[in-house]
Amino acid sequence: MRRTLLTLLPAALLLALPVTLNAQPQSQSPPQRGRQIAATLDGRYLAARVAEQDHDYDAAADQMDAALALAPTDPELTYSAFRMRMYAGRIDAAAQLAPQVLATRPGDGFANLVLAVQAIKKGEYKAAEKQLNRIGSENQLGVLRDYVMAWLKAGEKDYPAARSFLSRLKPAAGERAEAPALVIEAQIDEMAGDKAAAESKYRRAASLDRNGLRTTLAAADGLRRLGKADEARELLKTYGEKYSDSVLMDGLVAANAPMPKPPSPAAGISEILFDIGGILAADPRNQRADLALIFDHLATSLKPDNDYAWLMISNLYEQFQQIPKAIAALGKVGPTSPLSWQARLRMAALDAQLDRFDQAVARLKVLIAEKPTRIDAALTLADLQRGKEHYAEAVAAYDTAISRLRTVDERHWPVFFGRGIVLERTKQWPKAELDMKKALELSPDQPHVLNYLGYSWVDQGLHLEEGMKMLMQATALRPDDGAITDSVGWAFYRVGQFDKAVEWLERASEQKGDDATITEHLGDAYWHVGRKREARFEWERALNQKPDKDRVPVIKDKLANGLNASNDKPTVYEKPPVAKQGG
Repeated sequence: MRRTLLTLLPAALLLALPVTLNAQPQSQSPPQRGRQIAATLDGRYLAARVAEQDHDYDAAADQMDAALALAPTDPELTYSAFRMRMYAGRIDAAAQLAPQVLATRPGDGFANLVLAVQAIKKGEYKAAEKQLNRIGSENQLGVLRDYVMAWLKAGEKDYPAARSFLSRLKPAAGERAEAPALVIEAQIDEMAGDKAAAESKYRRAASLDRNGLRTTLAAADGLRRLGKADEARELLKTYGEKYSDSVLMDGLVAANAPMPKPPSPAAGISEILFDIGGILAADPRNQRADLALIFDHLATSLKPDNDYAWLMISNLYEQFQQIPKAIAALGKVGPTSPLSWQARLRMAALDAQLDRFDQAVARLKVLIAEKPTRIDAALTLADLQRGKEHYAEAVAAYDTAISRLRTVDERHWPVFFGRGIVLERTKQWPKAELDMKKALELSPDQPHVLNYLGYSWVDQGLHLEEGMKMLMQATALRPDDGAITDSVGWAFYRVGQFDKAVEWLERASEQKGDDATITEHLGDAYWHVGRKREARFEWERALNQKPDKDRVPVIKDKLANGLNASNDKPTVYEKPPVAKQGG
């Protein structure tokens, strides 16, 4: 479903950002307090820390606030309560504690930043600038500071100073990374009344970053405000047609679409805060997601309709396994936003995670009916039904999606592969085979399709030589994939080449030793080559690896009686072609 949302700041600049805002967890030990309140206060504090570890920041903030009420002058408790309010997105409440935090930590990054955000919301740009200048030198905000300062100067109507800040960060001309910077320059030109310069920069940004959703939307908004509505609509329409599977431009392309809001420091700084959050969330070590959440909450505090930030907040909550909060964040995405469709699809998927499967299906059926030319809702429904082993319903959903394909190209191979799988599970092999072949026609080197079709042929005694070739090709493409290696070994087993089966199944067991199916297969192969003690060892191991329920009695029978006609798969031979009926 998702394409990565491109940031409006050059990634090379953001990656160098040294975000150290003193928001790391504090000492695990609560501060010393009087005996009369210690039990209650310590209990609240510890409950807050447990909730924080679970990323349940609303509960953590509630508990820390309750603790603070018992010791309102405790500086460590004040700071802890401040942090929890920030994590929970209670930005206004956090700002109330910020002066107390700054009384003992005058250079604290987030305490100064949240007060700067409050000032920006009020249009008090000089006050915001002063607040940012109080951030300690050891916690400089790097790129964030220069972009924010540019917007603050624009808010003060000091446009030369604003452009001076932007010029420090200007990427190389002609590169895609120039587009986001051009958008910001154009927005500030528009605020300054330089319409010609703004118009030129919006156009250039759109031409440099044709694949960027945020760049396209920002450029189109600017062109519409500058009286170029037809050009803006064409830009949006072209993008929407190119990425029809992921965005919905209907509301913006409509002739009666509302005029976009004019650029403002609050909106511009909100986008920058979102960009910083995006970079932190993308940390490969996954150690800065909590900080990313704070930046995204700050972004929505400045711009409540920052739908990109709401999507990011939802993604973070999903990562934290806080699914109801993830759904709530998706509900903040506006109904006319091009991200609304994506948000609604994700809400259905999250409903399924909460075992609200019927509600998820109902949501998706509404979406399928609402946009009869789109395939993504039908595919999401098909995937959910397949995951629940509702194979007949999955076939119907895939049928709907495929019937809506206007042109079929390489990117659609998973659609045919998915339908092929559920058709095979519903005992409709001829149709399944056609879909598998179609998937390979669209993308010939897909190892999982090669594996599935090749193994299915061998398992049925069909096209044995061609099926083995497909399996060998699949394992050449994915040599470390234990499931594919197992397919090769089991195919050799089915054709009676047990020595080769042992060789491949031992390799599969090394690659994926915790898989009950692979372990059982290896035991079967050992039995056929006379290694019966090792066979029983593998079957015993398979029983301890949580096999499918229907395999448990079979494995127990093997342990008790060895392989026999009732529990072993027979050797297959090439089936003769079906004779054509004469006319």
